[in-house]
Amino acid sequence: MAIFTVHLPPTAQGAAPAPEKIVFLRDGFSWPAFFLGPFWLLWRRAWIAAAAWTALLTVIGLVAWKLKISRDAMSWLGLSLAVWLGLEGERIVAWALARRGYVETDVVVGDDEEEAEMAFFHRWRGIAPQARSGEQDA
Repeated sequence: MAIFTVHLPPTAQGAAPAPEKIVFLRDGFSWPAFFLGPFWLLWRRAWIAAAAWTALLTVIGLVAWKLKISRDAMSWLGLSLAVWLGLEGERIVAWALARRGYVETDVVVGDDEEEAEMAFFHRWRGIAPQARSGEQDA
């Protein structure tokens, strides 16, 4: 079973968010983030984080070249940074979502994202009629 955090997009007061705009982020290690680094961040629309990650890698590379640090040490540092991004990548994406106005509202458990969505919307359905009645009045 995996744990997912649920992020709702910004909406008008009392309006329910569009279900297709709700984002589910899996908590845990991300292999795509580990292997693809800044490209994964770009794909996840974390623009600032991708630019900062690229700048960090560039600065580290230039400093290592200037100080003539061994290739072995640089390989270990690169591997360490990749592991860190694999571990924290989803939290970085959550930060990028928060900058765009998304709010982390729930935590759900499921074998995969589809099952987590079903669990969330099953619970959300009990809340949604109140929001929907407000939408119908408008």
